[in-house]
Amino acid sequence: MNTYTITKAMIESTVDHGIKSMEEDPKRSMRRLCDLGRQFSKSRCQDYLFGIIQELLENEDSSYYDLVANALKNTDHGTIRDFGVAFGYTSWTYGARMLRSFEKRTGHAAPLTLMLRFQPDLAGGLSISDIDNIIQQGTAIGIFSYFIREVGGSSDSYEIINLFRKYPDCGFAYFRSSGRLTAAQIQMMKLCKNLLTLLPCEDSETALTAPFLRDNKILFGISALYNSAYSTEQVSEALRNVIPSEATFFIPVADDSVPESEIQKFTDLCYKSRLEQNYPVFVMDYYGDTAALFGRFLNHKYLLEIGEDKRIIRPADSSIKVLPTDIPLGDALQKIMPAIDTTDISEK
Repeated sequence: MNTYTITKAMIESTVDHGIKSMEEDPKRSMRRLCDLGRQFSKSRCQDYLFGIIQELLENEDSSYYDLVANALKNTDHGTIRDFGVAFGYTSWTYGARMLRSFEKRTGHAAPLTLMLRFQPDLAGGLSISDIDNIIQQGTAIGIFSYFIREVGGSSDSYEIINLFRKYPDCGFAYFRSSGRLTAAQIQMMKLCKNLLTLLPCEDSETALTAPFLRDNKILFGISALYNSAYSTEQVSEALRNVIPSEATFFIPVADDSVPESEIQKFTDLCYKSRLEQNYPVFVMDYYGDTAALFGRFLNHKYLLEIGEDKRIIRPADSSIKVLPTDIPLGDALQKIMPAIDTTDISEK
């Protein structure tokens, strides 16, 4: 048994105990777990994140206590553990260490989380087989978290959900283009404990589906597509409309018409919402906050997003425009991602 397996098992056991304690005394247990996490932090980034959480939890009226209570009530506890460990340890700690080693070796940036767009039944587009191959090669490099955003028409197939189950060490966020889910898909999601399902707030079906996800203890959130014409108040209004669903996450997503320079104002809105702690839902901007996480764990903010037609969407100034599937992913990253200064990269 290797060090990763042993450490992961220890963390899972600690999380299981923590979840049980939070059911009995949420406020005290959350603070104790945060104190313990900071005590055992092995990087400046982890210490920074735990420090922020400690400050937030000093607020006795924090809505995050309601957020945790809702999550414990509405979500399978095994899912909370597996999804949390997949992102918090396997991706952000173990995987980040592998990626820093890759960057040091190659001199090119690597993505902490890979963003993929998927359009079911698109001829010549990014297929389930392509995504499977990308994940298989990605994990060998250190990429253990994936955002899969469905575009175009939705599918009643649960083939993509089966793919998520194939990689239990990875964490997946699956953005649906429709709020409708079949009974078979919901049953498959119950078995997929490393998955966060995002339903679009624009679809009236979402309000009907959310109660079924809660009843089946499935981890879910709400996404909101915004463009340059949106005001920050419109995004805030969408957030307020999410509260009755008791969703765990709210994730605004910029459409392709929004310049990178404008995304920051929505990222700032999400950051402000997190600090004010007025809503019992975790709010993050799809692009802006993901890039900020990269900055904390990898010392760069270069996202990698691959379109449903295999074109490279981010980075926008990539020297190649379509994902080369005929070469290993590690070699492709060196063609797609920018060169970076590796003198200050620590592989620990």
